[in-house]
Amino acid sequence: MPKTKFFLAAASLLGTTALINAATFFPTSPLIQIGDDTDIFFTGTLSLDFKDNLFSVADKKSAALVTFTPGFDLQYAKDSPLSANLKVSRAFLRYNKSEYKDLEQGQDNILGSVNYDTGGPLVIGLSSAYNESARNDNLANIPGVDNVILGATLVRQSFYTHSVNVGYKLTEKINLNLGFINTYNHYLNPVKTKSSISDVTGTYEHITYNTNTLNEINTKSIPINITYKTPSEKLVYGLNIKHDVSDYSAAPYFHTKQKISPPPVGSVVDVARTGGQSKFTQNFFGFTVNGEPTSSGKLHITTRLGYFSSDVDGVKQNGASYDLKVSHNLTERFTHELNLIHDTSPSAAGGSMEMNTISYTVAYALTEKISTSFHAIKSKATSGSTQVDSLDLNAGISWEYNKYLKFDATLDVLDSKVKDTPSSNFKANSFNITSTFRY
Repeated sequence: MPKTKFFLAAASLLGTTALINAATFFPTSPLIQIGDDTDIFFTGTLSLDFKDNLFSVADKKSAALVTFTPGFDLQYAKDSPLSANLKVSRAFLRYNKSEYKDLEQGQDNILGSVNYDTGGPLVIGLSSAYNESARNDNLANIPGVDNVILGATLVRQSFYTHSVNVGYKLTEKINLNLGFINTYNHYLNPVKTKSSISDVTGTYEHITYNTNTLNEINTKSIPINITYKTPSEKLVYGLNIKHDVSDYSAAPYFHTKQKISPPPVGSVVDVARTGGQSKFTQNFFGFTVNGEPTSSGKLHITTRLGYFSSDVDGVKQNGASYDLKVSHNLTERFTHELNLIHDTSPSAAGGSMEMNTISYTVAYALTEKISTSFHAIKSKATSGSTQVDSLDLNAGISWEYNKYLKFDATLDVLDSKVKDTPSSNFKANSFNITSTFRY
């Protein structure tokens, strides 16, 4: 199907689906029931994206994108002591310009979980997830990442998360939770950029991969939480201990150059990458307070405040770390939330990155089925002497047509500035319309 016809068909589907009264057109959900324990739901999203800066670089290139993501959600014994869930989906992408044909690669998402809860003191949860992405904005705001090498390409990644959580109720008021989390990423199908360079020895064809300045990070975390519920049960106090170990490995690609004048003499390594830092270790000790501090129930807090110490191959750092969130229900329809975060984490460019973030969210329900929201995030990321400041503004509206069908529209404005390197600054605006179907 030609691209123009594909876009017209997709836009027509987004515009006319709401005219179908799904409550009468479709039988009772789910799609398939196996016995009394297993339900299988069909899930699907269709979205239109309009971006004026596809690659998150100073030199803007606009693009329109249609993404269709079919999948299924399998639920086994959801109300039983032993339950399981499996979600699988695959995204199919189509751009409006032939120059982006190479970006039209499918993206998979898989999530599986098993939970054991008999109502007794012991609760066990297992989960495993895999997802793929092709984007630059989550890398362009990391100090040390070379935006020139990223260039007019998208960095494709796969992400893995595996976790185990064991909870035990010591008393009616005291709970103990012990976990293990393993997260890691891999870069997929790196993009090569060719150019010609000359020096006293001749002229060379220079090949650069868009993953040259990036590291793959494998992080293993052990969180321990002890919580105490107050007699009023409106506040829960906790002690939080967490140990993280992150191993770095350079993305397995490098610069190469091939001599083309005088006559070729073979390929030689121009810049071989060894990955720089090899290990990041961090320990955190802190306290948590969650719940409703007032009798009205309109105020809710989620806080984590403590002290961290980290080590990147012998380079030590320590200080305060916190995540403070305050939510307030101003009225039954109007809610807002303030979130402050100060943390240190391993950086995709190597070493560690200090992140300071302040975000504010407002949500207003126009009706029972239509809601609006506004979200502002201001962040400062620092690694060594490099600092990246960004401001992200997002406004959206959501319409839940019925229990099967939902529509969302969002407008996002991102402004990123690299201190002392204005050539790496960029602005990116995007508009998205998405319809979500679950049956």
